[in-house]
Amino acid sequence: MRVLRGVITGGGIGAFFFFSWVIEALWNSILVDQLGLVAVKVNYWQAAALWFLSIIFFAGAGLGASTRVRRWWRND
Repeated sequence: MRVLRGVITGGGIGAFFFFSWVIEALWNSILVDQLGLVAVKVNYWQAAALWFLSIIFFAGAGLGASTRVRRWWRND
C-alpha cells in the first residue's frame, strides 16, 4: 500500500500517462514514418501497455531503481 501511495502522491500517474504519450509519438514518428521498420502505428493505449510492461520487466531486473528504493522495497 505504501508503494501505491508514493506513486500517486509523487505524480507518478501523471508521469505514466505523459510518457505513454511520448512513447506513442516516438514509435509512430521514428519506427513507422522515418525508418519504416514497423508497418503498424500504435495508439495511445497500446503505448501505455508497452510502457507498463517495460516498467514491470526492468523494475523486476533491478534496472532503473536506485539502491535506496530497492532497500526500501525489500524492507516492506
